[in-house]
Amino acid sequence: MDNTWYSTLETRIFSRVKSETEPKLKTKYPTIFYTTSGSNKGTPVFPTVYIHELPGYEMGQDLVGEDINAVMETIQVEVITDTNQLDARKIMAEIVSSIKGMRFHVQTMPSFENGTTYFRQICRCRRIIGNGEEL
Repeated sequence: MDNTWYSTLETRIFSRVKSETEPKLKTKYPTIFYTTSGSNKGTPVFPTVYIHELPGYEMGQDLVGEDINAVMETIQVEVITDTNQLDARKIMAEIVSSIKGMRFHVQTMPSFENGTTYFRQICRCRRIIGNGEEL
């Protein structure tokens, strides 16, 4: 069995969220930027949707122990705007709806951590994903 399947989860989740939400959000937020990278060497683009995988762990072990049968997947989403909290909240609501469509459990409801020039909302979602399971 291929035990590398779990290494593509972040990319698969990111791609689905972006493809489902970008068409809806681009009309109101034409410069919306999606990323899985925590750093940007260029000029910041707002609003930004930063989706990244947090450390998970193996689940569903069997007696043989040769295969990764499932993982506990945790995704953190950060929405950063330079306008206001309401924009961050509206964007996050669309993102969470998409993630819930993949049957994730919202572990940490969206909360604000604002700076002097930006508004950021953070949310964490978690679920068990089995080998070969469609998202």
